[in-house]
Amino acid sequence: MKNAPSPESLFKTLKAENEPWLGDVFIPLPAFERLKEGHSTILYGETGSGKTAMRLALKREKQENVFTALWLPEPILENSASGTALAQQAMQQAVRACLEGLILEGSLPERLGEPSSHIASALQWFLKNYLPFDPAFYIQSQTDNLSAAETQWYLKLLEQPFPAVVTEQASLRDQIRLLLMILRAAKYEQLWLAIDGLERWTPRQTGEQVQALLEAVLSTLVFFDLPSVAFKFFIPVSFKNILHKTSGVERYRAEEVPLTWSAEDLQAMLEKRITYALSSSKKVTLEALCESGEFLRWLGEYGGDSPRAWLAFTAPLLAEYQQQSKRLSAAQTREFIRQHPAPLRLDRQRREIWLGRKCVRFGSAPEFRILEYLALRPGKIGSLEELYYYAYKELETVPDKGDDAWTAKDTWRAAMDTLLWRVRQKIEPNPKEPIYLITHHGKGLELLHAEA
Repeated sequence: MKNAPSPESLFKTLKAENEPWLGDVFIPLPAFERLKEGHSTILYGETGSGKTAMRLALKREKQENVFTALWLPEPILENSASGTALAQQAMQQAVRACLEGLILEGSLPERLGEPSSHIASALQWFLKNYLPFDPAFYIQSQTDNLSAAETQWYLKLLEQPFPAVVTEQASLRDQIRLLLMILRAAKYEQLWLAIDGLERWTPRQTGEQVQALLEAVLSTLVFFDLPSVAFKFFIPVSFKNILHKTSGVERYRAEEVPLTWSAEDLQAMLEKRITYALSSSKKVTLEALCESGEFLRWLGEYGGDSPRAWLAFTAPLLAEYQQQSKRLSAAQTREFIRQHPAPLRLDRQRREIWLGRKCVRFGSAPEFRILEYLALRPGKIGSLEELYYYAYKELETVPDKGDDAWTAKDTWRAAMDTLLWRVRQKIEPNPKEPIYLITHHGKGLELLHAEA
C-alpha cells in the first residue's frame, strides 16, 4: 500500500482541494450517482459535508468526451445589476473560467492539432477577449502548467491573421455556442460547468451578492437550453430557500440533490481513512480500535450527520490506539469519551448551546447567561455572586453591599442551585459527574471544553 498521509491531514486538516489521496478514501454516496448524469444538478450540503470532494471525484471519473470546467463565482461589486443583466455578467465570469480551464487542462494542442481557420480564429478571439491579461503574456506565464510545445502552439495561433468569425451582433449566448464549437472540434461532446467555492464569501453583504448572482443565472433559462452544457452546482444548503424558487428549478432545467450521510456511510468513511492511516492492506474496522457500539452511539449523538465532526472526534481515538498499540476495552472506550467530550459552543444570537453537532435550547435567559458568562472568561472561575448578578440581574460586576441592586446571598442561593442543576441536566451526559460545568468548592464554577 502507498505511503499514507498523516492522521492529522486524514482526520483534522480537511480541505479537499489539498488532498491528492482523496480518491483512495472517497465514499460514493447515492447523490454522487445523480451528479454523474448528463443534466444540470444542484447539490446542497452543509459546510464540511463533502461538496468539494464530490466535485473532485466527478472530475476524476469524467469521460474522455466530457470537459469539466471549474467556476468559482465572485461578487460583482462595480454596479447593482439584477435579473438578466446580472446573469449576463455572471456568465461572462463562467466563460472566462471555461477558457482558462481549457488552456490548462483541456489538451487543446493535442486534440485540435492543426485546426481549421474558423476554429483557430474563434479560439484566438476568446484568448484576446476573455483572458485577464495580454494573451501572449498569459500563455508564457503558465510554464508550470503547459509544456514548451503547448506554449509554442498557443503563441503561434495568437500571431496568425485569421478572418473574423465573431460579429458585433453576437450575443453572449452566441459566444457560448461558439465555445461549444471549439469543444466539439477538440472531440468533447459535452461541457460540464462546476460551480463551487461559495463558502469563501463569509461577509454577509458579499455572500448575499453571490447568492443573487446564482439566483439570476438559475432564473435565465436561455443558458440552460444550450445543448451539450450541464451545470453542476455545489451549493451551501442556506441558499436553497432562494434558489429553489428560480425558474431553472421550477421548470426542471436543474435537479436539486441533497448531500446527506447515513450512519452507515459515515462509519464506512471512518474505516476507509483508518485503514489508510494505518497503511493496512486489509480493511481495519472501528471495532478493531475500540468498543464500536459505544463509540458509534456517541458519534451519532454529538457528531450528527456531519463527516467533518465524525472525523474530528475520531482523530484522538486513532492516536490513542496507536499509542497503546492495542484495542480499547469497553471501559477504556467510555473513559476515552469522557476525556474527549464534544466541544461546547454558544450561539448568542439564537440563545443556543451546541455540543458538537447536538443543539441544546434553553427556555430561560438565566440558564443561558450562566454559560455565557463563563464562556466569555475562558480558564477563569466565576464566583456564585458573579454568576447570580450576571444571570438574574444582567450586571457585569457584583454590586457593593450598599447598592440598591445588592441582595443577601441567603435569599438567592437556593434559586442558583436549582438553576445550575437545570443547566447540568441539559448539557451534561451524566449530570452527577459533570465534565463541562465544574464546581470548585469554595471558589465558584468553571466552564471546560468550550470553543473560543
